[in-house]
Amino acid sequence: MKLLLKVFILLSMATGSYAAAQDSTIAEKDIRFHNGSVELAGTFISPRTGTRFPAVVFLHGSGPSTRAGARPYAEEFARMGIASLIFDKRGCGASGGSWVTSSLEDLSRDALAAVSYLKTMSNVDPSRIGLWGVSQAGWIETLAASQSHDIGFMIVISGGGASPRESEFFSYKQEFEKAGLSDSEEAQAFDLVNAYFKYLATGKDRSRVIGLLEGTAGRLSPLAKQLTRILPSEENRTNWSWVATWNPEPCMEKITCPILLMLGDKDTEHPTQLAVQKWKAGLKKAGNKSVTVVVFPGAGHGIRMREGFSGKGRPPFADGYSEVMLGWLWQHVVMGE
Repeated sequence: MKLLLKVFILLSMATGSYAAAQDSTIAEKDIRFHNGSVELAGTFISPRTGTRFPAVVFLHGSGPSTRAGARPYAEEFARMGIASLIFDKRGCGASGGSWVTSSLEDLSRDALAAVSYLKTMSNVDPSRIGLWGVSQAGWIETLAASQSHDIGFMIVISGGGASPRESEFFSYKQEFEKAGLSDSEEAQAFDLVNAYFKYLATGKDRSRVIGLLEGTAGRLSPLAKQLTRILPSEENRTNWSWVATWNPEPCMEKITCPILLMLGDKDTEHPTQLAVQKWKAGLKKAGNKSVTVVVFPGAGHGIRMREGFSGKGRPPFADGYSEVMLGWLWQHVVMGE
């Protein structure tokens, strides 16, 4: 409660005294930047007046994604004096390349390429450029921040800490329980998942995995169909092997910038308790003393209130989600405390 009270006070400062002194009109321009031969298209959004803004690069979760989803955040950030770079994920919208044939390293280099682009802009403060991401983007942020001293801060929502494998197995466990599988059915289901992950990690026994999936029937057939859909080719497997093998712990131990971690205690896609434990351990080894962890009661993945929601569209965010984020940005990025 003390943390939230402090945040609400800070938010009042941000939307009150700062707004009164700052032109609220938002400026934007389309931009293009490169990661090697891949051209990425995006939009730079900032306050219309002023200079030397802190800036945020918005990163994507798994699957296809364009810049549109980040726009409401970027516009809100601009109203409090923070610029943003939002862009189409590779292979989506106006961006080149393909996320389907890209590795975690490729995606983290896209993030760093965006940061490098912002550093060339005269109205951006190069010492205050940060990363923002949900879900899979938590791992992208973690890898990128471990490889560069140019990351001034991080906001991670429902991601990171736990490894991709730990997160995937946790998610499958929740699915199996929701489906009401018996103990023997759950054991068979995990046999399929283990075979799939072994192939991802080693590239071995692909034909055996296909045989197992094709021979699965009954209540486990939806799982078999799902794994068949996402089974990468032999040529593309190396780009996805990180899901089965990557360990974020050595990277977390290198992150020293201020970081805000927001998670939901009802998340069925990412193991909140394990993630918090591992984030704290890794950042402690890094000597990082600017760590804020907020776990929202009743919130699921993406801090959405899914339980009991029966309306149309996406479930609402948990109360305080936006206020915590804006208050933290005001304190740690705008004011630089």
